[in-house]
Amino acid sequence: MRSSTAFRRTFLIATVLGLHLQEVLAGSTAYRLTEWLAEAPQPDFQLVDMNGHRRSLRDYAGRASLVFFGYTRCQDVCPGELLELSQVVRKLGPLASQVQVLFVSLDSERDTPELLREYVTSFDPRFMGLTGTNAEINAAAASFSVQFAKVASGNDYTVNHSTGTYVLDQSGRLRLVGTTQTPVDDWVHDLRLLVDEGFRIDSTQR
Repeated sequence: MRSSTAFRRTFLIATVLGLHLQEVLAGSTAYRLTEWLAEAPQPDFQLVDMNGHRRSLRDYAGRASLVFFGYTRCQDVCPGELLELSQVVRKLGPLASQVQVLFVSLDSERDTPELLREYVTSFDPRFMGLTGTNAEINAAAASFSVQFAKVASGNDYTVNHSTGTYVLDQSGRLRLVGTTQTPVDDWVHDLRLLVDEGFRIDSTQR
């Protein structure tokens, strides 16, 4: 079992290094997404995942994490962004195992863990949905500088919210921010670089 795990890790490292060499030869080793200031406060959250488990960002360390805030009744931005991220994950190929997409609900009243599971896995079975109490969601959103507000709509309501997608490296540090206008190829390019960086740092610490 351990030899199989070691083989998969060696294969991934070789794949990443090969892709990194391609980027170097192409002169494209700079990130294309907006880089988060290193001195800026680092985010965190205390939420419940779609399987009912308490989670913080530390639980996802070891892989690059993409964090997007929205809600399941969103009609345009949320499904559009999740669809694009599913395309990104597929295009990453074997490196997708080093990336985790996290969808944080801003609608705790209606987005139950069960509904979140059905919603996010319809885009990709590897995606994870997270929710919590109003206080927990408010704290998580504030931690990422996400703005949102409920807006009355007849007898119901919608949720207006900012639409950035936040990228954390394998150590859990917020590094990059993408938008709904970020091309799939730019996502793939930057995630390859970020995963490669994490592998290189890990290898120097061994």
